[in-house]
Amino acid sequence: MVRLGLRLTLRSGREALTRLVVTSAAVAVGVAIMLAVLADFHAFEVTGSRPDWEGTQAMAAGHQSRAGTELWNYSDEVFRGQTIERLDVAALGPKAPVPPGLSRLPGSGQYDASPALAALIRSVPRDQLADRFPGSLAGRIGSTALTGPDELVIYVGGPASTLAALPGTIRVDKIATSPGTQVWSPYFRDAFVAGALAFLFPILILIGTATRLASARREERYAAMRLVGATARDVSAIASVDAVISALCGAAAGIGIFALAQSALAGTAITSAVYFPSEVTPTIWGYLGVLVAVPAASAVASLLALRRVRISPLGVSRRVSAPAPRAWRVLPLSAGVALFVAGILLTSDQNIGAPAFPGLLLILIGLVVAGPWLTSRAAQLLARFSRGASPIFAARRLSDNPKAAFRSVSGLVLAVFLGTVVAALLPAVNATTATPSAKALSNVILDGFMISPVCGNNVNCTGSGPAQFGPGASPLARKMALDGLPAAEGASLVAQLRALPGATTVPIYSLPPGATAGQAGPGGAPGPTGPGGSAGSAGPVDAIVGCAGMRALAALGECAPGMRVVEATAGNLYGDNPTYTTQPIVSGRSPAYTGGLRGLYLQAVLIKVNSQATLERVRTFLITHTRHSVSGTAPRTFGEAVQARLGVATTVQRLVDIAVALTLIVAGCSLAVAVGGGLVERKRPFTMLRLTGAPTATLYRVVLAEAVLPLVAATVVAAGTAYGISVLTAAKMAPAGTPVPDLGHVYYLTMGAGLVISLLVIGATLPLLGRITGLDNVRFE
Repeated sequence: MVRLGLRLTLRSGREALTRLVVTSAAVAVGVAIMLAVLADFHAFEVTGSRPDWEGTQAMAAGHQSRAGTELWNYSDEVFRGQTIERLDVAALGPKAPVPPGLSRLPGSGQYDASPALAALIRSVPRDQLADRFPGSLAGRIGSTALTGPDELVIYVGGPASTLAALPGTIRVDKIATSPGTQVWSPYFRDAFVAGALAFLFPILILIGTATRLASARREERYAAMRLVGATARDVSAIASVDAVISALCGAAAGIGIFALAQSALAGTAITSAVYFPSEVTPTIWGYLGVLVAVPAASAVASLLALRRVRISPLGVSRRVSAPAPRAWRVLPLSAGVALFVAGILLTSDQNIGAPAFPGLLLILIGLVVAGPWLTSRAAQLLARFSRGASPIFAARRLSDNPKAAFRSVSGLVLAVFLGTVVAALLPAVNATTATPSAKALSNVILDGFMISPVCGNNVNCTGSGPAQFGPGASPLARKMALDGLPAAEGASLVAQLRALPGATTVPIYSLPPGATAGQAGPGGAPGPTGPGGSAGSAGPVDAIVGCAGMRALAALGECAPGMRVVEATAGNLYGDNPTYTTQPIVSGRSPAYTGGLRGLYLQAVLIKVNSQATLERVRTFLITHTRHSVSGTAPRTFGEAVQARLGVATTVQRLVDIAVALTLIVAGCSLAVAVGGGLVERKRPFTMLRLTGAPTATLYRVVLAEAVLPLVAATVVAAGTAYGISVLTAAKMAPAGTPVPDLGHVYYLTMGAGLVISLLVIGATLPLLGRITGLDNVRFE
């Protein structure tokens, strides 16, 4: 039977060869996409399990030996919105541990950089980047320390005495080798899995549709074999060979397509990171799984399609309509919505919506399960309220087999659901971060000088707070932890900043010791809000600022007319959430400060720049002149803080957008295969209709209605469900006062374009209907 199956599959005429080619091509598309997903997920997992050398901790207390220790100071810097990971290191003994990616520690006056950062240093002016790193480039950091070829990392060697005076410096005798815990990794992983499963359904449907191509014609052949003595097992073997050969050819072609596209895939930043090409590959188990699972699934689908033939040799002739779908098919969708609502109610800042993912997946499954029932109900309505031959024919066909009718458009329905969720949710989420104030301050950089290092076994402190510095710390570092830069250093820094062209500097000073709101200086009148706060701002008064400078930063508030210096609420400026950091720090009701500024400590500076080049020069100046104030946080603009926040939402959006795009591609292929296969199967009845006088245009309308009606019926439900859960999610997770999600014109244009493409796919198959129903086809084989 296997040899007969091979012969029938490979050498039984042009129709069989065409079916083999079309089926293999459809399977190849699905396999290539599956491999691409597996490859990128593998790279994501490999990167996530990389040794977290950045999380190296201080050595155990009481360790006395210096032979195998070093000083370690890890911090972040920013250049043009990109984060630079910086490690200042100094060996204390000949056996000091070496960071990954190097064969030896950089010496004093040397630094090693990742290939991307080394190229960047060479390509920009020194005063924008290279001046931040003392010494000269000594070597390149290897890939073992990097997450990808574009990561910016630098190891800077320096004198131990200099490094010991920096806040945040620790003694290290062992570098961390275990994987780190990334805040967003579980969230990205869940979103990745959700997106993968979202278009895994259409891929399986495509493969199933392809293997069922021209199944009615093959059923007739298999029934004839039963009449001449073939057993049900013989027919099953022949059908399995047919399906397995097509699937194997498609799987091999899909692997070839993936191999050609693998290099391009490695350079595609799906999760905001570009991976090393060697990591963007499925594991050997992924390849074996595809080669085994796809043919097996195709064989099972083929056998299920032939279950009516196995009843008897006359099974095809005695074929009856399947039972109409029952209303229970709506239950999984309803359960998914309920589970999603419960997950949203359980969400918090710690799990960031993760409890809602199971409900989302169940909704996707529920849409597929409920689709045939919705198609059946839509067909009944079409038959009841429509007139003419085309609607009657289409409604009868849809009622006879609603499962097959919906199967061809299920991928498009899932794409509409995912697209609606993204279109409704992400603009609402982004609006809460990219506020008008944040946009107005996008070119304003903040650098604060009040630090609170975590001591532990820090070389500079013995406790866990700024007041517990050890004897190794300088008096300047101790004072800065409480008040900022001393007056003399602060005045010098402000003067140098104001001398930089293209930069407007606004200093923020600390309150005098013991001062309270409204009583900061001699003769200061109490503020209208009383001690502890000022109108128009959140939190207690904790700073002093000049009104002339605030006029350049109107988004942070304006003083009352005639005011020269006022008390301000600057505490929010030092957070990482632009929603709060861009709230006004002064207002027309801010109390006046009548004391002198000359003796006050400099708490922070706000610098408004006129270009990207000026921004990097200012940032380089701050890093090189206030290095002692850096405690792991680089000076950055409010615009960069917004982009860092939006980066998470953008990554999720990218994942879902890719899922939607791939779903549309697969769904388009599935729709074309299903419509074309349906035309071939109904060659005889359509030809007979033309012989009896039915115009070709009537047949065209029948085919169009059969494809569009299930799509419209299920799409309305999918879009409505998606918008409903998006409104609920925005109400739960967005701040109070956030407007109801608006889909926007881009969404409607995208959905309209998707519908037009679907109609074009259907229209591309219609010429086939005209050819196969011509009068020269009246005589059937």
